Amino acid sequence: MKIFRLMSAYRWPIYLGGLLSMSIAAYGVIVWVATRPDTPRPIRGAYEAAKAWDADEAVEAASRQLGWSVRYELAADVPHFPGMPRPVDVHVADREGNPVSGLTGRLFALRASDARLNQSGELVALPHAAGSYRTLVRIDAPGVWELRVDVRQAALRFVHAARLTIPAEPANPEGAKR
Repeated sequence: MKIFRLMSAYRWPIYLGGLLSMSIAAYGVIVWVATRPDTPRPIRGAYEAAKAWDADEAVEAASRQLGWSVRYELAADVPHFPGMPRPVDVHVADREGNPVSGLTGRLFALRASDARLNQSGELVALPHAAGSYRTLVRIDAPGVWELRVDVRQAALRFVHAARLTIPAEPANPEGAKR
């Protein structure tokens, strides 16, 4: 009974002491996690990427204002063998649906779940189809990939990003040798 009366009389100092103790314990845990030898290191190039963010955002806004549409597709007429690059076709059309010719640039294939699979390829214009470009990249792992194009037409720069889902292939596709 006496302990309840003591706690009731000093409840605010006990409350404040408890809050102070919890914050000191939390800071201790943060310092312990940050100083372990197996702690992950900061992302390489994060500062440079942050400095360029405004410029990149301005390019993306200008690209959206153009109203161009981009369609990505894996070339179905070319057989694909695991471990080999596969052709990716990129079709670019303007606001009215007319093909956009004369672009030069790169396609970036990014895999969010495994950055080791990220790669890029130079876009080459297909001579038989205006506004169509092709590159070779190795996209083997099934799942979601992010495809980005960064192209130029004279002084104009256009960027676009989209997600593409790659289905799982059969274990032994027809025509593939072991």
